[in-house]
Amino acid sequence: MNTNHKIINITNITFSYNQKEDRLIFTINHNNIDQRIDFFVTRRMLIQLLEAFDHILINYCNNGKLFKELYNNQEILEENTDKKIDTNNINKEDNLKWEKSIPTKDLNFTKIKEAILLDSLSYNIKNNQITLKFISNNKILAISKLDFNMFEKTLSSMMRVIPFVSWGISPNILD
Repeated sequence: MNTNHKIINITNITFSYNQKEDRLIFTINHNNIDQRIDFFVTRRMLIQLLEAFDHILINYCNNGKLFKELYNNQEILEENTDKKIDTNNINKEDNLKWEKSIPTKDLNFTKIKEAILLDSLSYNIKNNQITLKFISNNKILAISKLDFNMFEKTLSSMMRVIPFVSWGISPNILD
């Protein structure tokens, strides 16, 4: 894989759903114009990601105990909402708020490029930390390092914006 380009270090990820494009959007570093990337995520890619994330939850995260608790305690989002979910992927103390809503106008304010299709997301687990590499056109464009708790928190936010029924994904996948 060619890595002769600048790879962005992820400091936060914001998840949203674009109904017109029928895609999830992973907005990387929404508040930093020079470090921002918007990734479109297709239904097919999401299903592949869910399989890998399930493996991580089962084998490294106490069967996703924290993830399930966080997901079940989140406010339900309406399917036609413009509400954005921001998950800061910097390790923080547990008493700090790790998720907040970002108004659409604030997300769009820093947008200067078109969204990029996420081709793959690779992961490596070492020393109780997950390294995620966001790949498009065979290039690693962004990297995130998370401990297992932050991974579960991030995943619960992502799951909240998935249009389960319209994408043919069972809403019982979280049981």
